[in-house]
Amino acid sequence: MKTPQQTIEPLEGATPPTLTPAGMRARQRKDRLTLLAVVAVCVLPLLAALYFRFVSPPEAAAMVGQPLAEPVQLPFEMLQRWDGAVIEHPEVSGRWLAIFAAPGACDERCQHTLYLTRQARTAQGRNMARLERLWLITDGTAPATELLAAHPDLVLVKASDEKVLALLGGADARKINLVDRRGFLVFRYPDDAEPKGFIRELGKLIKF
Repeated sequence: MKTPQQTIEPLEGATPPTLTPAGMRARQRKDRLTLLAVVAVCVLPLLAALYFRFVSPPEAAAMVGQPLAEPVQLPFEMLQRWDGAVIEHPEVSGRWLAIFAAPGACDERCQHTLYLTRQARTAQGRNMARLERLWLITDGTAPATELLAAHPDLVLVKASDEKVLALLGGADARKINLVDRRGFLVFRYPDDAEPKGFIRELGKLIKF
């Protein structure tokens, strides 16, 4: 036997509860805060982008090296290793070359540059094989054995013509010259280049 369902009829004359003035003000504040939060989420990123784009753009990292206006073909036929062996052209070896010219005695400034190029090459990690370091000795002085022992990857070279030194900035220029894999001189760095920037730029260039 089914039990009849009971229904509750609303009381006649009942009205929904009304908010007090204080409650209405609280609800209005809550609504305004919600609206402001929505606006902030949507608009603030756009305002920040416009600010950094037109008012205060972030400074771009300054280049450490100086790109040559026109790449220069290096005459490799005028270069040879310290022992007289032929220098392998970058098109054959597939490597970039960092060439530094200095006398064989290698003063403190010269030693700093050799250290800088060594650290920059090592910092390239698995790409370090893409870069070879050459020390073009500008006189007939043989470097110290202790110095060479600290740079086992360094290739000693000499030039048969002063034209090569002129292309590298001169015998006293104290520049680090970067030669690409086609054999073209493309970048030139000061011998005391800022290390982090030097490493960063080398890392980007030798990937090409």
